[in-house]
Amino acid sequence: MLDELKIEKGGCGDPGIPAYGKRTGSSFLHGDSLTFECQAAFELVGERVITCQQNNQWSGNKPSCVFSCFFNFTASSGIILSPNYPEEYGNNMNCVWLIISEPGSRIHLIFNDFDVEPQFDFLAVKDDGISDITVLGTFSGNEVPSQLASSGHVVRLEFQSDHSTTGRGFNITYTTFGQNECHDPGIPINGRRFGDRFLLGSSVSFHCDDGFVKTQGSESITCILQDGNVVWSSTVPRCEAPCGGHLTASSGVILPPGWPGYYKDSLNCEWIIEAKPGHSIKITFDRFQTEVNYDTLEVRDGPASSSPLIGEYHGTQAPQFLISTGNFMYLLFTTDNSRSSVGFLIRYESVTLESDSCLDPGIPVNGHRHGSHFGIRSTVTFSCNPGYTLSDDEPLVCERNHQWNHALPSCD
Repeated sequence: MLDELKIEKGGCGDPGIPAYGKRTGSSFLHGDSLTFECQAAFELVGERVITCQQNNQWSGNKPSCVFSCFFNFTASSGIILSPNYPEEYGNNMNCVWLIISEPGSRIHLIFNDFDVEPQFDFLAVKDDGISDITVLGTFSGNEVPSQLASSGHVVRLEFQSDHSTTGRGFNITYTTFGQNECHDPGIPINGRRFGDRFLLGSSVSFHCDDGFVKTQGSESITCILQDGNVVWSSTVPRCEAPCGGHLTASSGVILPPGWPGYYKDSLNCEWIIEAKPGHSIKITFDRFQTEVNYDTLEVRDGPASSSPLIGEYHGTQAPQFLISTGNFMYLLFTTDNSRSSVGFLIRYESVTLESDSCLDPGIPVNGHRHGSHFGIRSTVTFSCNPGYTLSDDEPLVCERNHQWNHALPSCD
């Protein structure tokens, strides 16, 4: 009955809630009003109150919340954005923000994004909030600045833009911490941190995830006193997927540079996987997607580019797994200078092959395997559950190189 009443009365559609804002009111019938307000440090642009009219239209559009050009931050943590971020900021801006923490504390700034017109638009960060006090840094262009830490409990940020070209602006996170401790160093992307005490004398260590290596920074840092300031002894490491390498672990992961984003252009990455004598190497493709024809992964049965070719793969066409005949495998990933994709996630492991057999080829999802002998020249076939179709009904044959003659089919 209530639903019928609402239909008879008529109403307006849900106008939504502005980013960085909130809405009071949840009814959209004729005569109902909604009230909007913004989070601290944001200014409301548009109508604060809108009403559903008889023509089923709101009296005004949903307002937006734009970061204020002037604000004093007193919370222990927060975010500072350029006005209109992530859209372009305006011309002729002259913004000032103060971060005021408890006396005896300090302030740590992390730049998450930075893009302003080079040379003409800039952000100045000053210690203690007085215009002629120590300048922690003046930044312009699109290079993301390093983290900053104040020596006092007040930081002043000044942003100025000229009359012409603008940019996306910036996104800065701040936190406060004590005089006798270091700021939270964070956790590297694609890595882990061990230790959560940041007092003077404390140490924390870092480790990159499988497939990534440390490209800068230190594996262990200590909170020390240096020139009267409490600081970390070194920078947090950066964990990145390397372009090639000599891999001797019994198992691991191979990723293209840029993972988990798109891989980079103009790559020429060589990996040599080495197992103990008497062992072979099995690589499994968990993910594979490259630019068709132009970005190619070459796999060879041995330690060098002259070793016998196992296969060249591009697009989404890669086998479920490959196995070497000896204790070396060579991989070469080359890309052109244009389009890229997600690349690949390859797991490798050292395996022991019986002299006259292939590895278990597996069973397709929603399917069955017929045959359980995997010796040289053995044959296995597959079928699918009702409602599914086998992608390739050609039998798998175990060849003399310990490889099946084609990939495991799927049930689609």
